[in-house]
Amino acid sequence: MMRIGLGVLTAVALLASAAQAQDQKTEFLKAGDIIHGLVRTVNAKHPNGTPILAYQIVSDAPKPFAQKDEFCKAAPPKTFHLVETDNKVKAGRLKRSVGKKIDVVADEFMCSQTAWHIGDAVATKWRFTGPEPR
Repeated sequence: MMRIGLGVLTAVALLASAAQAQDQKTEFLKAGDIIHGLVRTVNAKHPNGTPILAYQIVSDAPKPFAQKDEFCKAAPPKTFHLVETDNKVKAGRLKRSVGKKIDVVADEFMCSQTAWHIGDAVATKWRFTGPEPR
C-alpha cells in the first residue's frame, strides 16, 4: 500500500514539473519586461501629410503579449515604436543610441492601432534599464 502511495506522489511531482517546464518554454511579454534590440529611426508620413520621425527598437527575441490585443497580428511584434520622446533626456539618449543595441523596460505597450504608430507595436511607457553606457 505504501508503494502505491509513493508511486502516486512521484507521478504527481513529475506532472507538476512538466507543466512548469511547459510554462517556461512559452514566454510572453508583460509589463515590466525588458525588450532588447537595435535602435533605429524611421521617417514616415501620416495620411494627413504630417511627417513622423519615430524611434524604434527592433527586438532580438520577439514574444507574444501576455494579454490579448485585438490589433496584434499572428506573429509576435518585432518592432516597437518608442513614444514619450518629448522628454529631452530620453530623446537625447535615444538619438545617441541609434544603430546600437540597448535594453528598455516596457511598462505599457500595445499593438499599433493608428497611422501615428510606426511598427508592429508601441511602447507607450518605457524606461532605460540603467545608466547610459560610456
